[in-house]
Amino acid sequence: KSSEARGRRHFAFFSSSAPPTQTRGRNLPSEGARGPGRRMALHVLGQDESIAVAPGGRVRIVAPDHASTSGGDGGRDAADRIERLHGYVVRGEVTAAPALIARGLVEGTTWEDLHADLVSLGDDDNGDDGDDDDDDADLSSAARWLLRRPSHGGCFVAAVLDARGTFRLRTDTLGRCPVLMRDFGGGVWILGSTPGGDVPHVRDGWRCHHPRHVLAIDPIAGNLDPTCTVRGDARSRATRRLPLIPPNVEPCTSATDALLAFRGSAFQPDAPTGAPTGRIDPANPEGVLTVGDDPEWDEGMDAASDRLARGLVAAVHHIATHHRCTRERPLGVLFSGGVDSTALLAVAVRIGIPVVAATAGWTGEGTKEPLDISPARAAAAMLGARFELEDVSDIREVIDALRALHRAVHGMDVVKAGVALPVYFAARALARIRCAAALAGGGSEEVMCGYARHSARPRDAQNLGLSGLRSLHHRDLQRDSATTTMHGLPTYQPFLGGLVVEFAQNLPTRLKLKPGDVEKRVLRVALEGPLLRVPRSLTRRPKLAAQYGSRFNVALQKLGKVLGLGARGVSSDAVAACETLPRDFSFERRPDGGMARGAAIVPPPPPPAWALLYTSGHNSAAAYHTSVLQRRRFVCVVAFARATDDEIVTCEADEDAAFLRRCASRFAHAVGLPLWAPGVPRYTRRVARDAGVSGDSGV
Repeated sequence: KSSEARGRRHFAFFSSSAPPTQTRGRNLPSEGARGPGRRMALHVLGQDESIAVAPGGRVRIVAPDHASTSGGDGGRDAADRIERLHGYVVRGEVTAAPALIARGLVEGTTWEDLHADLVSLGDDDNGDDGDDDDDDADLSSAARWLLRRPSHGGCFVAAVLDARGTFRLRTDTLGRCPVLMRDFGGGVWILGSTPGGDVPHVRDGWRCHHPRHVLAIDPIAGNLDPTCTVRGDARSRATRRLPLIPPNVEPCTSATDALLAFRGSAFQPDAPTGAPTGRIDPANPEGVLTVGDDPEWDEGMDAASDRLARGLVAAVHHIATHHRCTRERPLGVLFSGGVDSTALLAVAVRIGIPVVAATAGWTGEGTKEPLDISPARAAAAMLGARFELEDVSDIREVIDALRALHRAVHGMDVVKAGVALPVYFAARALARIRCAAALAGGGSEEVMCGYARHSARPRDAQNLGLSGLRSLHHRDLQRDSATTTMHGLPTYQPFLGGLVVEFAQNLPTRLKLKPGDVEKRVLRVALEGPLLRVPRSLTRRPKLAAQYGSRFNVALQKLGKVLGLGARGVSSDAVAACETLPRDFSFERRPDGGMARGAAIVPPPPPPAWALLYTSGHNSAAAYHTSVLQRRRFVCVVAFARATDDEIVTCEADEDAAFLRRCASRFAHAVGLPLWAPGVPRYTRRVARDAGVSGDSGV
């Protein structure tokens, strides 16, 4: 590790970082601590371990005790059986405070460096930590450290037990390492990556920790405050919330050059004859990534693509080094053959990391070959990587997977199921060959303008990307983490690391989108550039959603028929039915085609928890009906608010607002929902323009 890494957050090789098994429970020396002989423990959690916090500041490291649900003692002695806690077995206890408990990796530093930095702060409540922020004077130095120092990108959980017994925890700000929490009674809280113990279902009281908050557990009563650092007046609230995007970490040029020179040009170029496969623009295969007569759209592209390629190289190398990847324990890639997973696989191969690409697809009877399989197999062969295909043809495997996903994924529905299934089976293939970790392309759509809405509204693409990042932990990251953790496999998203995410998000939209239909332009240029030299035929494949490329959407449609729920429009009901489907369910049918022992029981949908903003267009009605099919129930319909006396409106705009409210009222009456009379402020550019108000006025 370079000596510049501490002062400048300057990336270099991380070969000196110790694996988790070597740092668990160590009392590291406290250089620079206040007072002679001060020590602080550093505990690094294993993949299946959780934290149990009890009143009195007692903190234990626990893991699910599978023997407790099997009726036997699993060969454990009496002491182990006594130490069981709500279906968990105790693997260790934090016997001395202060202590740092951590899991995952941080970019630009190590847990040992962060531990030494925390020790040097001491633990006092007088605010004397070298900062002049009066807003933090009421927080201990441990809380101030959690708010400021793990500012790096990465995928981590960091918890501090201070000298007073107060327990505080936070994660990376994007939520790549999610934490679930549950009150087990008596002031005992369990915090872990997945549900476990005697309540292994995510709906049994487990809540998701918000990644941009710091939670605290009181040492006396054991009360949990999930937002302990966002209380107070408006001024302090603004300074205590964690930022959305971690600070940028610049990759070391000399280090990445050395990595890229390890194997030289590892890929074979495209054949000179024949058209490239999967290109985006068949009419212009050579200039698809350029804009032709307008050079301003390409200004800065070379520098941006070079920096992006180096950031991906540094991020992938950091993950592989952290997990000590070898040929016996290679790095895995959840591979679809798309540009995101191709980038990760190409980088790993290019810098000499042992890597395996895994693809899953539904190949049941009467189903065509999934669209992802042939391109993924060809791409892996061209890149020189090992390829693993997980064929799923038995509907019972899908049912078993959905049953397991219901227990671990928050807000499980048909949309999440369609994406989670290929991840689940691909992760199973990687776990079978003992991969150390898995790489996924999550987050690239948000930071690289990969969705259709970015192309439709290029002026708003940056804000749309930020909006997607804010909800990414709830929408995608918790699902993917829970799915791969079932197989004991940690998952990382290099596009969301500090080496990539801030730089990519702040790039001009013109470098990410070409007028027309080319998204992620700078990423494709980076792959084809002089650093990586990926064949062009692998970078031009059009975007295809995971559930369609793997054909697991077809599996969900067939599932409804198999369970006796009908032929159409029942995928969401079929997914919901798998949650409570007994393992001895009979698929036997009568001669007339009906189920011999009755159809599967579909549980009632969740309570209403949604509001529909109705804007009179067909999109609002389509959103309502699609949500109903996905078992989402609405509380009310929301219209635009009436103009206030402070607003400057024209007669035409006022009539338009009244028309929108009438449409919302009629729609609410038609679907049997109440109309929320106050409404929300108008926000569309069309309404703001008609009202004669500047677009920056917030209307």
